[in-house]
Amino acid sequence: MRLTLVGLLLFASTALGQTVTFSATGDIIQNDQIVVSQENCGLDRTVNWTRVAGNCDVLHLWLSNESSCTGAPGAGDLSLDEISVTDTRLTGSVTFNASEALVADGAKCESQTSTKTFRLCATTRRPLGIGCEESFTSIGSPSNLSFIYDPEPPAAPETPSVTGLDAALSVSVKVPSDAVFMEVQVLQFVPGEDGGVGAGEVISTKRQVSSNAVFRMDQGLENGVEYAVQAIAIDRAGNQSEPSPAATGTPIASNGFYQGYLGAGGTETGGCAAAGGGITGCAMLASLGVWLSSRRKRS
Repeated sequence: MRLTLVGLLLFASTALGQTVTFSATGDIIQNDQIVVSQENCGLDRTVNWTRVAGNCDVLHLWLSNESSCTGAPGAGDLSLDEISVTDTRLTGSVTFNASEALVADGAKCESQTSTKTFRLCATTRRPLGIGCEESFTSIGSPSNLSFIYDPEPPAAPETPSVTGLDAALSVSVKVPSDAVFMEVQVLQFVPGEDGGVGAGEVISTKRQVSSNAVFRMDQGLENGVEYAVQAIAIDRAGNQSEPSPAATGTPIASNGFYQGYLGAGGTETGGCAAAGGGITGCAMLASLGVWLSSRRKRS
């Protein structure tokens, strides 16, 4: 009798400790969230599951249209799989997309214009004595795994700050709070209405993580040519903002100090001890200082 009781307690302990662990390859799950944009509303996402021990009743794998996993799938929820008590599978996968989840909830990709969050759930009735608990309990891990449909693009960034470099532009952007990536575009400059800045054909594009807010744009740019520059914010779902207002920038040739001295008419190639009555290196530096000063005044 004692051995029978011990066996029942061990069975109950193992069953009460059962879990279903969700995982996915690649970067589908980030911070316990799977996020898709309206553009990817019909894109399938596959999540793997692994379970421990058996279940006292059917095990439901489903997407809940509410903020928590309670009970069994109901109206508005999307059932993904049902594992019976005789099913011996310990691993498997479920595939779903936002379009299916929204339809189950009575909506469509086009009509759902605000963010909608679903929960990926695993629920079953756990053993209780010689029977099962009355209610279905969540056994999914992570317990807060969310599937988020996000059709809302970030706000357009502010006008970027642009500095001319040699055959390049340095562009600083202000990152919106919901941006994960920032993209900078250099375009042909087109005079806009009322003296504004227009933008023509895209010449070069670069995308960086939002923590790096300074871009060096050096592809296909020419010194002395004025360009338009715009910034675009991209959120975690891949939604892109409208372009920022355009700024302008012009790459400027930089030949270095010595080339600048020669360009100003200097001819000396020696140092401070140059002989023969020629200009000394120190005088050359002084001339270079005058040249740099006049250059700053012109700019």
